[in-house]
Amino acid sequence: MKEAVHKVIFLPSQRTVTAKRGEILLDVLRRESQPISAVCGGRGNCGKCKVLLDEGSEAFPPTLTEARLLTRDEIAAGYRLSCQFKVMTDVRVKTEDPEVDSAVSKPSLPKIMIREISPQVRLEEFSLSKPDIHDQVSDYSRLISALVTERPRIDRLNLLRNLPRIIREMDYRGRAVMYGSEVIDILPFSDESGIFGVAIDIGTTTIAVYLADLKSGEILAVRSAPNPQSSYGQDVISRIDYTMKRDKGVDELRAAVLTTLNKLIDDLCRESEVSKERIYDTSIVGNTTMIHILLGISPERIASSPFIPAFTGGKVFESRELDLEESIPSSKIYIMPGISAYVGSDITAGILSSGFVEDSGNVLLVDIGTNGEMALKRGDRIFTCSTAAGPAFEGGNISQGTIARSGAVDHVWLNGRDIGFSTVNGSKVSGICGSGLIDAIAVMIGAGILGESGRIKGEYFELEGPAGIVRINKRDIREVQLAKAAIRAGVSVLMDRAGIETRDIDRILLAGAFGNYIDPENALRIGMLPNVPVERVSPVGNAAGLGAVLAVLDSGIRERAEDISGSIYYVELSGRKDFNEIFVDNLALREG
Repeated sequence: MKEAVHKVIFLPSQRTVTAKRGEILLDVLRRESQPISAVCGGRGNCGKCKVLLDEGSEAFPPTLTEARLLTRDEIAAGYRLSCQFKVMTDVRVKTEDPEVDSAVSKPSLPKIMIREISPQVRLEEFSLSKPDIHDQVSDYSRLISALVTERPRIDRLNLLRNLPRIIREMDYRGRAVMYGSEVIDILPFSDESGIFGVAIDIGTTTIAVYLADLKSGEILAVRSAPNPQSSYGQDVISRIDYTMKRDKGVDELRAAVLTTLNKLIDDLCRESEVSKERIYDTSIVGNTTMIHILLGISPERIASSPFIPAFTGGKVFESRELDLEESIPSSKIYIMPGISAYVGSDITAGILSSGFVEDSGNVLLVDIGTNGEMALKRGDRIFTCSTAAGPAFEGGNISQGTIARSGAVDHVWLNGRDIGFSTVNGSKVSGICGSGLIDAIAVMIGAGILGESGRIKGEYFELEGPAGIVRINKRDIREVQLAKAAIRAGVSVLMDRAGIETRDIDRILLAGAFGNYIDPENALRIGMLPNVPVERVSPVGNAAGLGAVLAVLDSGIRERAEDISGSIYYVELSGRKDFNEIFVDNLALREG
């Protein structure tokens, strides 16, 4: 008997796909790369995978979970939870506002501070003698002997296959594209189209891609987009859990991120008028789970004690091995080394790009996200750890929480007796993001609305202005407390391990997009960071992405990355019997 299928029509694009009868709508959205938030990974706990059904909702009545997480007005208007809804007839579904559907954004270009452009890829000119009956040296040996690079070689079979044709078409004169001592391409001598590199930061929430000119060292363009894996869960544990429960779980998550990477790179090339065939080097950083999934390696062993990753060292691959030959067919791919199961190459990259090592004082680097990864330097020793901060600062588990998208409340302030706020792009309120949450908590404390225990006067705190209204309830405040306590407890453990106190910290670096936008004074006020003078706290932007850029512009960075990652002392917090006590001590919303 033929299995029944139904049409699923996405609005406003009108794109139509098919779904098996009884298939969960969230699975359809994931498979078709439709933007959807599913903080809890589709378990029916968060209520974030909300969609508007224009047609077809009557075929499957609301579940008890939907009745609990959606209001009566929302259900009456046609809203449903995609993790609960089963496709039992043709449906028309709207997932996000049109402006959010175009999820790709263009962050500002970072300023690169690099002494000398020395990429792994370079051009070497050659001029070959032509063979004759008295000179029967092979084409390969003829080319190799003409290069000044020590022990050059060709490893790419496709290049070797085409070598006889290429050198004759070029009349035995051209430029060899060298990756270290390997010839990876051969260009005509007259070709002036340039050589380029791509740097990629695969964050749990956001993916950022940079396009760099390997000759000038200029960053030509940058694009970012939400990590599509967020529809499988906001944090790495949720995603690992998904890979363990589904036979093709790793493949699904990997396909999602590859689709986004290919689109971002294509957009960059189109914008900068760069041929994708001229991208010869790519560096990638990310937390250990993100890198494992990208490579198609099961992260299962990362999730349970003793937390053993398949690898942490640096690796080099061909683009076809990662299924990225569509967007970077000529490129080598360098994976920067990580440190442990929960401190990845994103921290290695941040350490290298932020001036962390060069600073002579005691420096704390904190990358605040769903995983609070941090590093503390005392003298020539570096200590790292990771804490499960949870998704609150990315909008997860917050009643009106959202990522920092258009309309998100991003800053809140107290002006006399009045409380004001701003939204991203000045748009109508769409929710509140992490930086706005921290500001709001600090303002509530300052206004006497919220006590240090987290107890609020009334059921909720309401922000109202020309852009709209957003509410922060008791549960939201508790989520912020838990997140900030996890980060502060991790810092406390590192300080204890390094043998220093708060007064000894000379500098705190806040990394990541979130760290770049939070108000340091308010972060100190709620006790997220050690109580140092505010002038010692500095945002350093997307230090991970910048480190990835440095890795394509300076080959020496790669050697430094291997040295640094191998010498860092990782502190496993679950091995500390006193961690829970330290965590509880840091729940209070006060400076400390």
